[in-house]
Amino acid sequence: MNDHVFSDIEVARRDNVVYATMHQTHRLNSITESLLTDLDELITTVENDLSIKALVIRGSGRAFCVGLDQHLLDKAFDDAAYFSSVLERLAGILLRIEELDAPVIAAVNGLARAGGFELILCCDLVIVAQSAKIGDAHTAFGVVPGGGSSFRLPRIVGVMRAKEIFLSGRWMDAEELVAFGLAIEAVPDDSLDSAVEDCLGWLTDKSRACLGTVKRQMRLTATESAADAIEIEREIFLNYVTPNDSDAQEGFRAYREGRPPRWASRTSVMEKSS
Repeated sequence: MNDHVFSDIEVARRDNVVYATMHQTHRLNSITESLLTDLDELITTVENDLSIKALVIRGSGRAFCVGLDQHLLDKAFDDAAYFSSVLERLAGILLRIEELDAPVIAAVNGLARAGGFELILCCDLVIVAQSAKIGDAHTAFGVVPGGGSSFRLPRIVGVMRAKEIFLSGRWMDAEELVAFGLAIEAVPDDSLDSAVEDCLGWLTDKSRACLGTVKRQMRLTATESAADAIEIEREIFLNYVTPNDSDAQEGFRAYREGRPPRWASRTSVMEKSS
């Protein structure tokens, strides 16, 4: 890990997985400037340490994350320039999470709304405890989304369902999240950690470069026509597969030789631009 002292997140590493736990339980892990700084540093750590195979984001106490902190909002509603800077910073951090080449798992333990909901939408895989309650909730307070959920949510659940979630501002339960495609699994509260570990079991033996490239293919083809999407996919495929030192070449050699692959700890064949 780097030299940054985390204040709002507890960061731990076990083997090749980083676990980041938001732990400001007295404010339900709401988003402050210090939390944004922590998230920014966390992402940089994962970007730079290519031996990390996955990132797990979770909350402690009764909440995963309930969005922007009340004290921050008090200042923001009196200062449009400050509000703009906070939203720009939040949106940038969420985009960086979405674009990480290492898979990101959200382990949702409790309440998640507004900015916390937007954080969930940026993660690759979501596992939710059965007692959790999740919602966009902006319209319940006369506010609209500001961190990117207005374009992310319709792509996941469809336009009409997204309108229902946004316009109602209601809470969703764990089973609804799974039914809507917003989570892969709903589990008993005391099984959340073990469900995350089960998920990691089929992620961490794979090439980080490979998984990151799949993520990039999906991201760049999402809004293209079929013909353009196929061309983009093929171009990324060839750029990833053809270098002799790529993990694709290593995976094929390992298969032919009947041995476990030895993945490289680098992503030099991946472009970082999107």
